[in-house]
Amino acid sequence: MEAHISPSLISGRIKAPQSKSIAIRLLFASLLGDISLDNLEVSDDIQAAVTAISSVKNAMDNKGSPSIALNVRGSGTTLRMLLPVLGFLGIDCTLSGDQTLESRPLGVIKSWLQDNGAALSSDHLPLRISGNITTDNVEISGSESSQYISGLIYGLLLSGGGKINLIPPVRSRSYIEMTCSVLNSLGCSVNFKGLEIKVQPPDSRLWFRGEVPGDFLLSSFYAISAIITGGELDITGLNHTGWSSGDSRIVEIIHSSGKDSYMHDESWHIGGKESVNSFEENVEDSPDMAVSLAALAAAAIGESRITGTQLLGTKESNRNVSITRTLESFGIEASAGDGISIRNTGIYHKGLVKDWKDHRIAMLGTILALRSGGIIHGAESVAKSNPHFYDDIIRLGGKLTLRS
Repeated sequence: MEAHISPSLISGRIKAPQSKSIAIRLLFASLLGDISLDNLEVSDDIQAAVTAISSVKNAMDNKGSPSIALNVRGSGTTLRMLLPVLGFLGIDCTLSGDQTLESRPLGVIKSWLQDNGAALSSDHLPLRISGNITTDNVEISGSESSQYISGLIYGLLLSGGGKINLIPPVRSRSYIEMTCSVLNSLGCSVNFKGLEIKVQPPDSRLWFRGEVPGDFLLSSFYAISAIITGGELDITGLNHTGWSSGDSRIVEIIHSSGKDSYMHDESWHIGGKESVNSFEENVEDSPDMAVSLAALAAAAIGESRITGTQLLGTKESNRNVSITRTLESFGIEASAGDGISIRNTGIYHKGLVKDWKDHRIAMLGTILALRSGGIIHGAESVAKSNPHFYDDIIRLGGKLTLRS
């Protein structure tokens, strides 16, 4: 699908898309109790998580059942959190996914699982996992994916508790903290201090009923659309709690760059006539923020720097490449090395964004096209995290058509 976009003014009021990260953590918590999510927005990744966790629950209820088969589609979060859970539960499972996920190696988690009682047939999808993890003392590198660490936390909760010692450096720390915060609010005891995580199962079944709070980084694409096009925007439904403290930093970053950006209760206001100043930000703690910051840098005066980008090469696309190529398509100078440097030349032109099969890159291209026009190939990829993205942009004043 292609999105054909004309210059537009983005302004108004919109409800934040639900947090995919928090929703998947709550869904995994349903392995430990009764979790009811009201009005759940079902993106492609959420559907993959719902299907996978439902199958795991059935396997838990029918011990001794034959191997199960799961297709996690393109959901790397589901896959990475699921592997340790399957290992601790001793569930024999054949796993597959879409082409983008099959091309991404598993890395450190495969070695750890195999060293501790599980067997994996491959270091990438499709694969079969079997065997049973029995240790309650985990030592693993924190340099690859926080989602593996989160999966180990759930695995230990399901098997009686234990301890995780992280080998530095620890990247995406705020997402490990998100997992701990969500679980602790439900009644678990997960203590993350320094390089150690102590995991103690709850005394009773977990219980939660409510809506998934809004996502700050998905909302930031709307916010920066308003900034780039000169509009003013209020985004509601953002619960400013510890559940999303890492991602919520984007509100202050935009404020520090010179724009009017602040929270009032659960609403984020963005606007003002001020220009955007160049900035330097480290995204090691929240790598997905790099795409949003690239969009903000495209509106800034001068050269901006995004550092801590080591994990960007392992995303849906190699984002060191896809971010710079997308910016260059619209006349913005960009280069990637030990970080990403972006310089707004003030000269913009209509861009053509290739099909990177990456939801955030499609959103980045859309933001830039709202200023100078453009065509986004592979626009359907936004359904991975926010299937309502283009409807929302149109509702806020975006001039676009979607073509098959």
